[in-house]
Amino acid sequence: MNWSESISRAIEYIENNLTNDITTQDIANYSYISSFYFQKAFSIICGYSVSEYIRNRRLSLVAIEL
Repeated sequence: MNWSESISRAIEYIENNLTNDITTQDIANYSYISSFYFQKAFSIICGYSVSEYIRNRRLSLVAIEL
């Protein structure tokens, strides 16, 4: 599995569990990557950190509900 596939798998996991309490470690485990390398790769590929991505996605869900 290459990095882009792993990040896609991670984003899929995040989207499916957005309303749950998820950690970076949970996402990294799901993607079969160490937490350290997952966070670095996610930042490089997506342009922001995992926590920023989750926060922005949750805020967009709240905005839709309003």
